[in-house]
Formats: sequence, structure tokens, C-alpha cells
Amino acid sequence: MSSSDREKPEQIPSRENIEETKAMVSEQAGVEGERKEVDVRDYPKTAAIGQILKDLDFPADKKRIVEFAEKARPQSEEILSDLKRIEDRQYGSVSDVTKAAGLVRQ
Repeated sequence: MSSSDREKPEQIPSRENIEETKAMVSEQAGVEGERKEVDVRDYPKTAAIGQILKDLDFPADKKRIVEFAEKARPQSEEILSDLKRIEDRQYGSVSDVTKAAGLVRQ
């Protein structure tokens, strides 16, 4: 199964469904089990970075991340700008990248 077959655009946070996304995150926070406190500043941008980098093999350094994103041609120059501002180091996952970009705090 290709990654595009797995995509469910209706599940990707966007500016149009931000309230629905926040409600779902709140609902998931009520599920019993180990919880991590996570503060997401911008759900749509965080999801967009996840979509752009989903096929990138990690670990990856900043240069490789930015080059991969440029080839993916993100719809928003702001996303590319955020990725260019991350620290020059190795990242182990998309989650590490979104934290470095200041979009997610734990």
C-alpha cells in the first residue's frame, strides 16, 4: 500500500476544521492510560509538516529535511521558512522537527 493510499485528507487538520481538531484532541485526552502533556501551537501547520516529511527516512539533518521539503513543494512558504529556522542538527522523527520549529511543546 502506498502512502498516498493511506492518506485521509479529512483527518488532516486545516484552518477550516481547527475546532473539530481541537475537540478530537480534547476527547483523546480523556482516554485512560499514560498521558503526555503536549501543547500544539498550530495544528494545521504541524499536520502539514507531518504530511510533507512522512516519507523522509529519519534520522535526518536539517539540510536533508529542508531539501526534502523543497522537493515536496509545500503549499505554504511559511512552512518552508519554519523548517529553515530549525537548529542545524540530527532529528530522529517528524515530532522532533515540529518541536524544533516551535510548533509543539512537551
